[in-house]
Amino acid sequence: MKKTIIFSLLVFMGLGAFAQPVAESTIKKISVGYDLYTSIWMDMPTGIKTRTINQGANLFLMYNHVMGDNGFSFAGGLGLTSENLYLKNAYIPNIKSDSLSFETIPLGVNSKKYKLNVTYFDIPVEIRYVTKNKMRFTLGMKFGFVIDSKIKYQGDAFDFQTGEKKDWGTNEKHKDVNQLETTRFGLQARIGYKWVHLYGYYSLNKVFVANKGPEMYPISVGVSFMPF
Repeated sequence: MKKTIIFSLLVFMGLGAFAQPVAESTIKKISVGYDLYTSIWMDMPTGIKTRTINQGANLFLMYNHVMGDNGFSFAGGLGLTSENLYLKNAYIPNIKSDSLSFETIPLGVNSKKYKLNVTYFDIPVEIRYVTKNKMRFTLGMKFGFVIDSKIKYQGDAFDFQTGEKKDWGTNEKHKDVNQLETTRFGLQARIGYKWVHLYGYYSLNKVFVANKGPEMYPISVGVSFMPF
């Protein structure tokens, strides 16, 4: 994910450099920002516990089309999201399986961290309203495509298939989680003053393919910053 974020930043910087010769009126219509949030995971399997804070981040670039002089505008653009789920007492035995499930960490195994991470390439569209005193209200949708996925585990070593504990600690990372929905879509909203906003996102579809994994989905809340 670090490489993806760095690449995205370079792309946005390149777009900024490209925009220098563009008319100032056009530049003013482009906004760059990011969301920092925690995801509340809904419909988790019974007995599976998640961490209180499941931090995520979203970086976006939007083009804003003003709709008259009434304060309304329409915006569309591109984004990149890193979504995280931290499991406190469970893990996925085999991320390549045709059907995924969460299993309880075996007794006697100290699990320091187990994280499922999914990276999405997003296409957000929004209706925006700005008051005369610079209060801002945004309502829109976001369509995303999975471009990366992985799990990370830190703790006592054990066999993910049998649950047998080993005599050493381990740090493991495995990529390409099977049975993820390749696309996602949901509603998002912001409310704030100038460039600082409260942010919310409600997923309208599940993370995993139906009948192939846990039927969970995220509701995300946090803050947005749009300095440009």
